[in-house]
Amino acid sequence: MDGGRIGETFAACCTVNSRRISRFATAIGVGAAPAFAQSAARDSLTHALDTVVITAQRTSSSIASSSAAVSRLSKETLDRLPVRNVGDALQYVPGIVVIHGDGIGDAPRIIARGFYGGGETEYVAVLIDGIPTSEAAGGAVNWDLVPISSVRAIEVVRGGSSSLYGDAAIGGVINLITKRSSDAHAQWRVTGGGFGYAQAASRFNVGSATLFGDVARTDGYRAHEARKTWVLGGTLDIVSSPDRALTLGTLSSSRRFEDPGALSETAIAANRRASSPFHRFDVTKQSVNRVTLDGREKIGRVLFSAYAAGELASSNAILTLPLSASFGDTKGRLVDSRRALGSMQAEYGGVWRGLVHRVVVGSDASLGSLISTYRSLVSGASSAYVGSPTLADPEARGTGRRTAAAGFVEWHLSPAEPLRIDVGVRYDAISDRYSPSAPARQETSYKSRDAWSPRIGANLRYADGGTVFVSANGAFKAPTMDQLYDQRGIPVPFPPYSVTLSNTRLRPQTLRGLEAGFYHRIADANLSMAVYQMDMRDELDFDLEQFRYVNIGRSRHRGLEVSVSASGPLGLTVFSNATVQSAVSQFGEKSGQQLRGIPRQAWTAGVSRVASNGIASSLSGTVIGSSFLDDDNTTTIAGYTRFDLRASLPLRHMRLTIDVRNLLDRSYNSTGYPDPGGSPERFFYPAAGRVLLIGLGSR
Repeated sequence: MDGGRIGETFAACCTVNSRRISRFATAIGVGAAPAFAQSAARDSLTHALDTVVITAQRTSSSIASSSAAVSRLSKETLDRLPVRNVGDALQYVPGIVVIHGDGIGDAPRIIARGFYGGGETEYVAVLIDGIPTSEAAGGAVNWDLVPISSVRAIEVVRGGSSSLYGDAAIGGVINLITKRSSDAHAQWRVTGGGFGYAQAASRFNVGSATLFGDVARTDGYRAHEARKTWVLGGTLDIVSSPDRALTLGTLSSSRRFEDPGALSETAIAANRRASSPFHRFDVTKQSVNRVTLDGREKIGRVLFSAYAAGELASSNAILTLPLSASFGDTKGRLVDSRRALGSMQAEYGGVWRGLVHRVVVGSDASLGSLISTYRSLVSGASSAYVGSPTLADPEARGTGRRTAAAGFVEWHLSPAEPLRIDVGVRYDAISDRYSPSAPARQETSYKSRDAWSPRIGANLRYADGGTVFVSANGAFKAPTMDQLYDQRGIPVPFPPYSVTLSNTRLRPQTLRGLEAGFYHRIADANLSMAVYQMDMRDELDFDLEQFRYVNIGRSRHRGLEVSVSASGPLGLTVFSNATVQSAVSQFGEKSGQQLRGIPRQAWTAGVSRVASNGIASSLSGTVIGSSFLDDDNTTTIAGYTRFDLRASLPLRHMRLTIDVRNLLDRSYNSTGYPDPGGSPERFFYPAAGRVLLIGLGSR
């Protein structure tokens, strides 16, 4: 386990049949707005969908020809919306809901179609320019790794996508596409605002090279919530031609953030900006350094593409586990990891026996290792957290290694001009090794798993303005290294008085899904809809008898996602998205009950306008319904409504922006959990009221 969410995790464990994974579900987003008035082009969701090319499905194809639910946010859209980071942007994607573990939106947690990792792991495959980016130990994603200023598009494939990307692609795939040297020559931006927020970002080209940097800080909404980050990266186009390309990329990132923990209802009533006394020492320092090399070459009708990447990462964190409302356990953890990744694929398109078709064949591989060390800091009631304790000698240490290899094939067939059929399958093999060396050297553990992930889908164009699609797929999520081998000891009041939640016998979680929907365009309006049913098996649940995670859970997720966007006169665009969903347990005495934390309804709508003089504005409202706090479905987390605003105007060669988050200054809590000790007390993460940000940058 890792990060400040460890307390919430333990709270879930100590509730009968509560779930470690697969928590929340919603599908929420908005259609994109048009580009600024200076450009006649419109962005992806107000443009004809059959002209919007996406690459997140490992081949270049249009959204309208897809047999899955796909969304794309363009650079123009990102500039128009009131977003500061990637997490902010993802809330405008249908099928994704973003909640926060902090007060002002710097610690996003991604929920995709009912799958939620609590900030410690992800149930979506997150890529940077097609290369996986999840952490080695827990599978979480560092959302500060790529600043929004360096992103030129975000592509999202919703639903099970393991036939393309393997492990963790349960809720979908998110591909963050960074800027290339063909973009504008130079950009810069500075921003400042409430709660001590300050940010500076720049990007510029030198010949065939692109360099970007971003530095940001904030005091946070609550006490002990300060955060500092910096990112420096770039790309160099070694070869660039229509048939051949080779690009070298680098990325370095560092961040330091404090975790104030969740507050009880009593504490929130007294001061919602306070921090938990048990979390007063919690702070995390992380660094990531990546080097990538990717290229492509077309030989005849075959397009070959490949990438190779190396990564060094470290995390030095102090983490508190609240065992009850009046008792906490705090430890320090140091993790050093290194990883090498590679992929290659060949794509062929042509005519076979009179049928238009395209075949993609490829393989992925990765090798990662880590060293994990735990040290005790303090444990006990709140009085034990008053002094200034020091970290003890290492109490647990181990080294691990994960090797993964996969092969896949995708066949896209068009037996007739209006019809496209997609058939694919992927085989993944994952092998783990872990060697504990403290408190005493133990026997090395080995674990191997494999999985087949099939998919079949069809897309039919029924008129000039629309297409319908249907697909069936299988997906899986392998247990993370932490879920298998985490050595953190948890004090318990019975022999052996200290236990670990990890379990070396865990199997991959598996999913079978069905999905159908349509894309339709009428004049200047786009309408899309998707319905789905996803059955999860071998979910990780906490077994009170064994006091560890085991594969015993099952759940069913059903949902309806509707998205509408339309352009009108005077540069006006309106958008609306709605989700109705059901995510229920199918195991044990809780069978048929709603999974905790999952709102049954979610809705986002808004309007934007670009005036002829370049002045632009957008206003969006998000409504999240209430959800159950516990698996017994007896108490709730109140829903909330929030409005966000962005206004911008040109000033000669610059542009001034004004962002207002939570415009109406609503008071709400983003998420919460019951007392792990079993008392009636409830704990929540308070969100900030109105937040004002003012930015100035190049046009």
